[in-house]
Amino acid sequence: MQFDESDAILVSCRSQIVITPRNFLWLTTLVVASLASLSRSSYAEPNERKFDLSTRDTSGAIRDVQVAIEVTGDLKLNADGKQVNRLPMRVSGTARYDERTLRPGSGNASKRDARFYRDAKATIAIGDGRLEMGLNSNRRLIVAEADSSKVTLFSPLGPLTRDELELIQTQGNSSVLDRLAPAAPVALNTEWAHDPKDLAILLGLDAIHQTDIKSTLRQVENNVAIIDMAGKASGAIDGVASDIALRAKYNINLQSHRVTWLAMSVREDRAIGHATPGFDVTARVRVEVNEKATSLELTDSLLSELPLELNSGSTLLRLASTLGGFALLHARDWQMMVDRHDVTILRMIEQGELIAQCNISSLPDLTAGKRVQLPEFQADIEKALGKNFGQFVEASQQKNESGHRVLRAVVSGLASELPIQWIYYHISDDTGRQTALVFAMDVKVVEKFAAADESIVGTFEFVKRVAPTPAPAATGETASKPASGNAATAR
Repeated sequence: MQFDESDAILVSCRSQIVITPRNFLWLTTLVVASLASLSRSSYAEPNERKFDLSTRDTSGAIRDVQVAIEVTGDLKLNADGKQVNRLPMRVSGTARYDERTLRPGSGNASKRDARFYRDAKATIAIGDGRLEMGLNSNRRLIVAEADSSKVTLFSPLGPLTRDELELIQTQGNSSVLDRLAPAAPVALNTEWAHDPKDLAILLGLDAIHQTDIKSTLRQVENNVAIIDMAGKASGAIDGVASDIALRAKYNINLQSHRVTWLAMSVREDRAIGHATPGFDVTARVRVEVNEKATSLELTDSLLSELPLELNSGSTLLRLASTLGGFALLHARDWQMMVDRHDVTILRMIEQGELIAQCNISSLPDLTAGKRVQLPEFQADIEKALGKNFGQFVEASQQKNESGHRVLRAVVSGLASELPIQWIYYHISDDTGRQTALVFAMDVKVVEKFAAADESIVGTFEFVKRVAPTPAPAATGETASKPASGNAATAR
């Protein structure tokens, strides 16, 4: 046999062909025609046939989504800021929810999905500790707002907690799976790259700075395209560096034009942040998506009465400290570092930059009807700051949304020879309960801080306290006790 450069069979030589002047022209015509036919049928078709893998989303479409996640590896801590300690970590989580498209993404408009979680739970084991997490039954209705760079999850029924948000905010987000499809038809064994923004959402990062992750169409069976995806990526979340190695497979149904299945193995090495530990783990994520005719929990009549629009208020998180005896709402850039009976510490992190720290200190109850006065409050602050005190910028008295009496004082001064601004609060109620809060920040970030204290103080309320029990520090971080037992908190 004879072959061309691509190894396609051209001519069979089993029988001898005698060429005479009479049949030369006829034979030449026949060979040329045969070569053209063979080129189309035996060579071009398997290499040039292209498949339309484009995905489509329509308003009102409903899907049944099942998610399973397994994570193994190490949590990285450095409580003293020097030595990095590792603790073995294992996470097992599952979720199942109905997902309805409320607004397909098109042009500059974001995509909006409504989800009803039938189940969402996780078991987290770190060292010898074990924690069970679940979604509050009153927060099973979730809205997913997906724009070009992120997916924002919130509940129109009320604020989520940090734990609830992290429970449902997983890798392999179903609202963006269809973005994996190539824009143009592709042939078998053709590879394509992905928009780094789409990969960042898929992998749970804020941004990807460098990546070689690509997908390849491997085969098509029964109208299902089977695709491999692999590569590495370097990115960040909350300003913390993260390196990822990815291997994955996913399917696209050529009739429904949807991604129906995804399985990923994600090896991630994430650095330690200002308010979060780092980790070195392997996550295995599986997502299955099936079309569904209807969902009784996501009907027009039920959704029409709910606030489905994304706004700054809908993204607030609820923090309830039974040790400290209080509850409040806060923006998502606040992270809790410590929660003890004497103090709760939050840090505000913006793109990896530490903007401010908030210490919330429990104070002894006063006699019912007795109040700390503003001059007394200021004197206590000045005493607590000592040589770091500079001057009072302002001082006032007000009430918050819960009707509690709020004293506020803004102070400028120095700490370790750096100019610092403190915002002190004293909150009390008619029964004599009292709490002190202090927000501390470098004067260089005062503009970035803006009025970040308002939602915290404005929504602060006292709740029932529980007796403290011995427990290890939450994240390996430590906090000092308040310098004053009255109205001022620790520096």
